[in-house]
Amino acid sequence: MDEEIKVELAGTPFAPSKLRPLTGGTANFIYHAVLNQPLPDGTTEVAIKHGEGYIASQPDWKLSTSRCGIEEECLRLLAGLPACVTSGCTVSTPKLYSYDPQTHTQVQEYLPNAANLKQYSLDRYKAPTPSSLEPQCLQLGQCLGQWLQSFHEWSRQPDHASFRQAVSRNKDLQLLKHMINYQTLPQKAEQHPQIMGDVKDILLQISEATTAELQDETKLEVIHGDFWTGNVLLPIESSGKISVKIIDWEMAQLGLRPVDLGQFIAELWQLKLYKDIEAAVWMIKGFVQGYGKLEPDFAFRVLLHVGAHLVCFGSTTPGWGTAEQQAQVLKTGKDLLVKSWGKDRAAFDGHDLECLFS
Repeated sequence: MDEEIKVELAGTPFAPSKLRPLTGGTANFIYHAVLNQPLPDGTTEVAIKHGEGYIASQPDWKLSTSRCGIEEECLRLLAGLPACVTSGCTVSTPKLYSYDPQTHTQVQEYLPNAANLKQYSLDRYKAPTPSSLEPQCLQLGQCLGQWLQSFHEWSRQPDHASFRQAVSRNKDLQLLKHMINYQTLPQKAEQHPQIMGDVKDILLQISEATTAELQDETKLEVIHGDFWTGNVLLPIESSGKISVKIIDWEMAQLGLRPVDLGQFIAELWQLKLYKDIEAAVWMIKGFVQGYGKLEPDFAFRVLLHVGAHLVCFGSTTPGWGTAEQQAQVLKTGKDLLVKSWGKDRAAFDGHDLECLFS
């Protein structure tokens, strides 16, 4: 694949003198390229993202290349979304330089010396996180929350109807996301009868109710669809304002806003559940503050997705922790599902996620 990319880009302004595979992606082939010649704006490094009709890390798993065209449309239209600027952070989306619809190859802005928020947190905020870093974590969370809220609001404006039209075509990944997060919930009761068996009926109710949510598109809004710490890039070292990029738009779809919040909160919270990183709770608090006051029903729907994500992803992701920790995360996810489904507000008094009701 490396050689194919080099051949494809030869003779274009993006011909690379060096091409280095990047880690972190699963569905696509992603590279850092040093260009033979600088672009007119002086750019010498870019990111190359190439999609095939399968998942790059699992070639037997077929996946439509329509996702690549949808991401191209999203990035092109997102150039009109103002960056979220605070005293300490600037959050925006990467610039799209080029896209070939025949080969499904994108050339995007490259953020040098960067890490995704998950790795950044594991490296920088190791337990016990010094309390002196709490203001920094709150501020980063707030800026990300403000950006997500601004994106949600921006995409629902009549002037940006073309964005909604673009992501409305992403049916395959909309259904895939729902299947993994919710339709598999009843199966978890069968796979883990000692932990989940006693709530199988509730899991089935959740699966059926969330399936029904997707039936009426007039009640759905544009969401990122894969908003998690792995898709938030920031510089490893920065002496001034931090420049943050929100990447990976190929799962943008019509859905419910709480799904974006829930996935991000779940992934942050796993830093606390597995690694005892208190900074994760600080970032969650800032994130919720930045997004703005949540109505109770909205908050419970966010928590429902946090629970579903912990059960379907967090308890099975390799490398997070021991088998005992994974079982505990599964129990935690189950408890969140039950309590949020029953809208048990008292259950969240003193809880790490009580901030959703503030």
